[in-house]
Amino acid sequence: MRETTYCPNHPDTPTNLRCSRCDELVCPRCMVQAPVGVRCQECGKGTRLPTYDVSGSLLARAIPASLGVGLAGGVAIALIGRPGLFLQIAAMAGLGYLLAEVVSLAANRKRGRALQFVAFAGIAAAYTVLVVTSIYFYGTIGLFDLIGAGVASYVAYIRLR
Repeated sequence: MRETTYCPNHPDTPTNLRCSRCDELVCPRCMVQAPVGVRCQECGKGTRLPTYDVSGSLLARAIPASLGVGLAGGVAIALIGRPGLFLQIAAMAGLGYLLAEVVSLAANRKRGRALQFVAFAGIAAAYTVLVVTSIYFYGTIGLFDLIGAGVASYVAYIRLR
């Protein structure tokens, strides 16, 4: 006759299930389904993909690159003037793509949420330049600048996810 075994995490739960990696007892409440069978919670933890693992030093390189390109792009788009809806939004979409590429290159071709926020900071810098120049030269804030910033943010978000 077999001896009754209990889960180490839930001592009141009898079980005969074992982890396929470390052979530890697991109950149905704490088991993790893996492609190769049942795993305990320790062995079933997923690892982060290296593409999305951004260190602090890479972020420290990406932030100034994003702000520099954002400010330069904002100045370049401000020099274009107010050409109209399509050209303004297309220029901002191009800036969003350029910012995403520069941030990714500065971070050693990494991606992820942290780099998306870094790119958003560059877009905010460009938008700030556009707002300041619009108020200075035209006395109003352009709606196309705001729409363009939204489009640039979306392009950067998609590129860095």
